[in-house]
Amino acid sequence: MLCVAFDHGMQVGTIPGNEDPARILDAVAEAGVDAVILNPGMMIRHGHRLAGGPVVILRIDQTTMWREGTKAAYPDTHQRLVASVEDAVSLGAEAVITYLFTCNNLAEEETRSFEICGQVASDCRKWGVVHVVEAMAARGGFVDFDDPDIISLNCRMAGELGADIIKTDWCADQARFSAITQQSLAPIALAGGPARQDVDAVAQFARSAISAGAKGLMFGRNVFGRSDAAATLRRLTSIVHEDA
Repeated sequence: MLCVAFDHGMQVGTIPGNEDPARILDAVAEAGVDAVILNPGMMIRHGHRLAGGPVVILRIDQTTMWREGTKAAYPDTHQRLVASVEDAVSLGAEAVITYLFTCNNLAEEETRSFEICGQVASDCRKWGVVHVVEAMAARGGFVDFDDPDIISLNCRMAGELGADIIKTDWCADQARFSAITQQSLAPIALAGGPARQDVDAVAQFARSAISAGAKGLMFGRNVFGRSDAAATLRRLTSIVHEDA
């Protein structure tokens, strides 16, 4: 699966590349990608651009985590639901996505994250909706987010919660990441992480992930943050689906 994550606006507001949603979503539809992550407001206003195209994965929670280091940051991660699985069905989404944050400085915040994911997983089974769990160590928490032991822990817990697809971080040890994908209870899709300098670097990252057993890519800023977004999507599609 090649998925474009375009849900950043609800987490961090307007950033380079998401100022003009129509430009990106039209490129996504034309490139033939498999899925796109949208927030409810974006789905309401621009979902028609994707008719007959990629699957919509609706983001139904919100976090303060990605505001770390800005004037709007909190000392620790906070998370809350902003929509329901029923909302996703009524809007025409085929899947929902929620965060599963671990290793927060505040234990109650990890507890809250598990409670959210558990309830959403139950609702997804009831409505027959795919549940994508974005399982990650909280930035600014007490561990390194790219620690392979932590990534392995997070992916296994997400699978045990009932995730249909797991989105997670990359670790520098490709052999360890391969082992994580083999042991996971659900297919793993890789998060794109920070924006890379050029399309060759993005493509190399994608190839490494797929060769290590990732079943998909969920890239955001490495797609919509680029002036050549359409060309980047075509190249990523060839890596995922044509083993280029």
